[in-house]
Amino acid sequence: LACIQLSGPQNQVMAYHIPMRSDRLAFYRSTLYRLFMKRLTIIAVLASALASCTPAWQQPVAPEDVIFLSRSETETRDNITVTVAVPSEEETQQLFGTNLYKSRVQPVWISVENRTQQRLTLMRNAVDDAYISPAEAAFLRHAGPKQVDSKMDLFFQSAEFKNPVAPGATVDGYIFTNIDEGFKNINVDLLSDTALFNFVFTIKIPGLNTGMEYVDLDQVYPIIENLTATEELQALLQNEPCCTTNQKGTVAGDPLNIVFIGDRSAIMSALIRRGWHVTEINHMKSALKTTRSFVFGSQYLYSPISPLYHYGRSQDLGLQKARQSVSRRNHIRLWLAPYRFRNMDVFLGQISRDIGVAFFKNTLTTHTIDPYVDSTRDGLAGDLAYSQNLSGVAYVAGSQISTEADTHYNLTPDPYYSDGYRAVFFFSEETKSLDEIDHIMWLPQWHPSLQPNVE
Repeated sequence: LACIQLSGPQNQVMAYHIPMRSDRLAFYRSTLYRLFMKRLTIIAVLASALASCTPAWQQPVAPEDVIFLSRSETETRDNITVTVAVPSEEETQQLFGTNLYKSRVQPVWISVENRTQQRLTLMRNAVDDAYISPAEAAFLRHAGPKQVDSKMDLFFQSAEFKNPVAPGATVDGYIFTNIDEGFKNINVDLLSDTALFNFVFTIKIPGLNTGMEYVDLDQVYPIIENLTATEELQALLQNEPCCTTNQKGTVAGDPLNIVFIGDRSAIMSALIRRGWHVTEINHMKSALKTTRSFVFGSQYLYSPISPLYHYGRSQDLGLQKARQSVSRRNHIRLWLAPYRFRNMDVFLGQISRDIGVAFFKNTLTTHTIDPYVDSTRDGLAGDLAYSQNLSGVAYVAGSQISTEADTHYNLTPDPYYSDGYRAVFFFSEETKSLDEIDHIMWLPQWHPSLQPNVE
């Protein structure tokens, strides 16, 4: 036997006797076995606990008995009709007999009617590059006996969209995607032997408690003027207030530095396609999500933003594009204007870039913005250029000029610097490539740094 002496807590000598030679090997084996069995027991207990948290699979409800298809969107082009729908959390529970949303899985229903002479293949990676297989989606919700889980697996396999779509045929089914809330951008690519057909949808998903649920934009104004002359539009945009305000309208806040013009569907499609998310309103659940994101440095894609005021009300629509955490994000606030331009909606707005968190006596914490707000404004042009919905960009005066010598502040108060121009973005329902985006020359109000060189 070998003896190892160690100093104890009271300078005592403790002896540990370890068997040597063949006895030592048996000792090690026995010890390792006991450790393995303990860990295996812990894993089994945890697995059992997790399984008990997942309700057993229930009999799914027939799709025709669930109302989600009433929210579907359809587009027909090139003798192909594509219809897309996304069930809510409750509807998914009915359709699949289990709450896939709890496992961050969101089924997307797609129907393809092929009236061409070629067979079509739906490219799953276009819908979600990290799509989830039917077996994986089912496995994430396994909770019952093996026989029940097997039936569940077969049901999920039968629900998947099956390629190809033969000429003259209609195929429908689900692609299991990663979850989005509020709105979901769905890209449908159909490949034939000679061509690729692309369809893009932006689908509203019930369930997220956003400010949009409380604003009926069609009822904001009893009468709304429709402008037809560009000069009239320019004049109104230049004469709009320079900045947002506090609720009483007594203190100026962030500059109103962007304008969106277009059909609402085209505007929302462009934003959602570029990774912007509608924001939740402030309530207990969203506050807990925000706190968790701040403490652990994780993303919270729908974190609430504070209200700013224009036209006597807080923003009609709030959006954000999150980066690493809730303290670092870009956010947009939009207000519907009391006038339209050639039957298109006009939104006046504000964009800023949160770069961190500051601590204050009265508000405890608040976001700090990048003070060079023009960079954030112009960066939005580059962002939306890749949305395929941006048709034109112009600049017009009317925002707040702020310089190092004469610096203005928002309500935080954070300083900001600006040339005082508003970026005006025009949106189209039709797909626009980068070289089709117009740089609209609103002379003499065109942005000075972008003036063409005149010899």
